[in-house]
Amino acid sequence: MAIALSVSQVKYVCLGFILGQILALCNAGTGVTSQLLTDKFKVNIPTTQSFLTYGLVSATYGVYHLWHHGLHYFKSRIGLWCIFLAMTDFAATFLTVKAYQYTSLVSIQLLDCIAIPTIMILSCIFFKTRYRWLHYAAVVMCLSGVAAMVFVDSHEKQSLKGDLIVMLAAVIYGVNNTCLEWLAKDIGCFIYLGIYCWFGLLISGIQVAIVEREAICNLPLNDPYFCLTVLGFVIFLFIFLSLMPYLMMKYNATIANLNLLAADVYSAVAGFLIFSLTFSALYILSIALIICGVLLYIHQTHLAEQSSLSIMNPSANSQEALVDITGEYSNAENNHILPK
Repeated sequence: MAIALSVSQVKYVCLGFILGQILALCNAGTGVTSQLLTDKFKVNIPTTQSFLTYGLVSATYGVYHLWHHGLHYFKSRIGLWCIFLAMTDFAATFLTVKAYQYTSLVSIQLLDCIAIPTIMILSCIFFKTRYRWLHYAAVVMCLSGVAAMVFVDSHEKQSLKGDLIVMLAAVIYGVNNTCLEWLAKDIGCFIYLGIYCWFGLLISGIQVAIVEREAICNLPLNDPYFCLTVLGFVIFLFIFLSLMPYLMMKYNATIANLNLLAADVYSAVAGFLIFSLTFSALYILSIALIICGVLLYIHQTHLAEQSSLSIMNPSANSQEALVDITGEYSNAENNHILPK
């Protein structure tokens, strides 16, 4: 028997979808601006782009955190977790921006979906998350779409190199997002942002001084379109970094990354309108497989939620295993597994 969702549940799902689509738009925006910098201005400054974004995050969340909390969290194990997350986030962002030199915008956005099975595998290993077989079928379908896209790019050596760089970045993102989900739920998204931004600023600043010092001297700073493009990248990434921890805290890493697959559609539209890209039939097949995989996952999630509502005992203890809206099985005792 079908069970109707309550108003609060509908609001919960809609909020997650809206926030996820904002993230997807920002993700596509960073891709478009990076592609413009590479193709139109012949500029390769991925570390500088990240450094400017970390600077904006530090000037807002970082300063706010220091004003209210001081250095307390920096001296704890939470500080070590934030260092790790800052390093992995910086590395993944750097590799993704670097890949725009070698492969297309849509290829990069499609290959980002590898982060999803990475998150699922890590969740199974470390957090004992259990998925139903249709969740795995959905992921396999998404990966089949990725395989079709890589087959197209494999005919060009440079494109294949870019694909491999993006796949490595996606795996790093998966590791980062899995840890970020549990840390954000443990300490809150604002504390996380206030700590990690300083480490990201330090790491990227050191690399800018070492690697991109000469490139910065040759930037066309007198070109207003160049400055607007860089500013656009910084704003898009700032919004992305601001919303992602909140989505992780309120929902989970899998839901966040499934929403991000919508960036493929936004990037495809931008590719046609701005870069005049042409796609082979396998690109269309790739996008179709990924969309079908996402729909299958969401459908199975809805069935899992309906099942949980029908079998849940209202008097059950909060420590018993429950099926949440993601379709994953979790236990309340795992909500605070990170050391403080």
